Amino acid sequence: MEIFKIAAIALVTAFCVMILRDIKSDLAMLVAFAGGIIVLLSVIDYFSDIFSVISSIAARAGLATSVVTLLFKILAVGYISEFSASLIEDAGLGSLADKVTLAGKLIIVASALPVIVELFEYIAGALS
Repeated sequence: MEIFKIAAIALVTAFCVMILRDIKSDLAMLVAFAGGIIVLLSVIDYFSDIFSVISSIAARAGLATSVVTLLFKILAVGYISEFSASLIEDAGLGSLADKVTLAGKLIIVASALPVIVELFEYIAGALS
């Protein structure tokens, strides 16, 4: 199972960071970042599988490719902002991490506005 490999990588990374934090804090930060990247690279195949299934479902449902592309962009913004905020928080900058999370949420809302407007127009047209 893939999760055991990922958990082992995370545990070894955490152990190394705890040891290095007292000795060389700048090196501990790099080890933590590298461990996070390795975990992300371990699950990259799952992202492509998810995108493939969502694209297939959207094609069968007759959704426009622009809507599917927008969905992928929103997912990417969410994951990137969450990962970045976690790294920033690990660096001890919780306030900056909160701002990155807020920025990600605002970008998601702004990106979704065209679909939301279209949805409301559809509902208004159906009600009249």
